[in-house]
Amino acid sequence: FCATISPSNITDYLSLLAFKSQLTVDPNNVLASNWTDKSHFCDWYGVSCSKRRQRVTKLELKNVGLRGTLSPNIGNLSFLTMLSLRNNSFYGRLPDEIGQDILLAYNTFEGSIPPSLSQCQRLLVISFEGNGFSGGIPKELSTLPLLNGLFLGGNELGGAIPPSLELKHLSNIRGFNFFANNLSGPIPPEILNFSSLAEIWLSGNAFSGDLPPTTGLWLPSLQKFTAERNQFSGHIPSFLSNSSKLTQLVLRNNMFSGPIPSTLGQLQYLQTLVLDENRLIGQIPHEMGFMRNLNYLKLRNNKLSGTIPSTIGGMEMLQRLYLDGNEVEGSIPDEICLLKNLGEMDIHGNNLSGSIPGCIGNLSNLKVMSLSSNMLSSIPTGLWILDNLLFLNLSSNSINGPLGY
Repeated sequence: FCATISPSNITDYLSLLAFKSQLTVDPNNVLASNWTDKSHFCDWYGVSCSKRRQRVTKLELKNVGLRGTLSPNIGNLSFLTMLSLRNNSFYGRLPDEIGQDILLAYNTFEGSIPPSLSQCQRLLVISFEGNGFSGGIPKELSTLPLLNGLFLGGNELGGAIPPSLELKHLSNIRGFNFFANNLSGPIPPEILNFSSLAEIWLSGNAFSGDLPPTTGLWLPSLQKFTAERNQFSGHIPSFLSNSSKLTQLVLRNNMFSGPIPSTLGQLQYLQTLVLDENRLIGQIPHEMGFMRNLNYLKLRNNKLSGTIPSTIGGMEMLQRLYLDGNEVEGSIPDEICLLKNLGEMDIHGNNLSGSIPGCIGNLSNLKVMSLSSNMLSSIPTGLWILDNLLFLNLSSNSINGPLGY
């Protein structure tokens, strides 16, 4: 077999054997039984080659339980465009040069992310989620002109996103994932200054300060923005309203203050809006009723006041509604009965008064309803026809008269 390998690709063959030699666990004998001289290395499991030159272009061995270190010889696969070893048990440090798409998520790699990755000028995706990388984010990554995805979530990275990280050079970037690290400090305005950026994941760090106030003018492609469990403060920036493609906005458990921007009602494609555990004040904007695709609204544990807007009935796709732990007053509007898809409703711990709407029985999909710790006065008979209701809490109200059953 070895005689059939041309001098031009013997390097690839030897590099693959070096990769195999570094493995200590191969529970399904994927490589032990398949990576042998009985077949050309281009036919080995997980290996893809170019048709004309027979050079390795992809190495995809995800979810096969491999354990070992990553051989530095992997850098000799000079035509490699994708290295995918997701969800294995590789450990140790990374070699310097490894392909075009580096998909090493959910292993146990450690140490610093090598700045020498910047030498891989054809690099398109870096996916290092769920490892043990530490240190900072190398500023050299900003020199990768073709990079469209930087996914570093679930590691032990620390420090600030360096101001010298000239992200303006990453003109093709579509996704940043920094969730669940130890990153801190403010968010540089440059990180949000990309017309191509579709996803930003900042959750579970110690970022602080205000979000840049005018950034959304440059985020026309943004679809997902999550920044929960940080220390952000100031107002929720109105720039988000300019991101008309936004489907998910999660800012829970920060220190945002001020009112909910009424301009969020312009987000016609928004499906998830989570703003709980902040310091928001003022009324729930009636413009939010224009978000007809919203299915998850969570505003609990703020200091919101005023009444529940009657426009809430316009959220026809809403499935989960959480307004508990605020200072909302007045009656529950009858328009809430228009939410035919509603499965969970928690409005406990407010200052609501009056009767529960008699049309509440129209919410046939309702499984969970908590209205406790308000000042509600009566229970309608329609409540008892909710056949799917599994949890009901009406305690600590001012209910009098018959239960209506």
